[in-house]
Amino acid sequence: MIALEYGYEVLPGVAMDTPGVEDVLRRRERGLRWGVLALTAEVVLLAVVLLVVGPGSAPGMVTAACLAPVIASTAGLWLLWRRARRRERLVMSTYGWQIWPVRTQDVRVVTAEGERAQGRRWGTDGRVVLLQPDGQSHCSFPVPSDAWDGPQPRGRQHPGNQVWFAGDTRFGGMVAEPGGLPFRYVVRSVPGKRRGSVAEDELARRAGLMPRNRRHRS
Repeated sequence: MIALEYGYEVLPGVAMDTPGVEDVLRRRERGLRWGVLALTAEVVLLAVVLLVVGPGSAPGMVTAACLAPVIASTAGLWLLWRRARRRERLVMSTYGWQIWPVRTQDVRVVTAEGERAQGRRWGTDGRVVLLQPDGQSHCSFPVPSDAWDGPQPRGRQHPGNQVWFAGDTRFGGMVAEPGGLPFRYVVRSVPGKRRGSVAEDELARRAGLMPRNRRHRS
């Protein structure tokens, strides 16, 4: 693990053991039930309409044409939500928190809106830059508190020059403010080129972080 090589602290246990983490994940996972209910309601509505007007009738065909995309969209969103929740839980059940020194800065990113240059639209976004012992950038991720949907920690003052990270910095993982909350899943758009040990690669593969086409170190 690169954090250990740098001499950074790695907390014992796994990130899932952090107080409050399990509650946040369970609350997010409750959204899966609402998705199932919505999908069931849409399918039942379509079935009832077809039963009343007849599947081959003009009203039935119009209703099916209108509801089919809605049902497909709901199913697709539910699958994406389930994948995201399983991904978070898997990473936090595999890795412990690594304590990284950081600095914050705005970086140039491709956005849907912004100044157009070189055939793309560009904007700026806040990042936490994980630092090497010499102060150089190791990699960067979005700020953990951005888009946070959980409870705000109370009564704790955290230094702004650290973050907690659970995962593999070559690929991504969970980044959190000191204390473990707020946290968010992050991924590198381009995986790091550093070759990890066999143990690192195995952990990353087990957590679903390592791309399937990336080979173990020989």
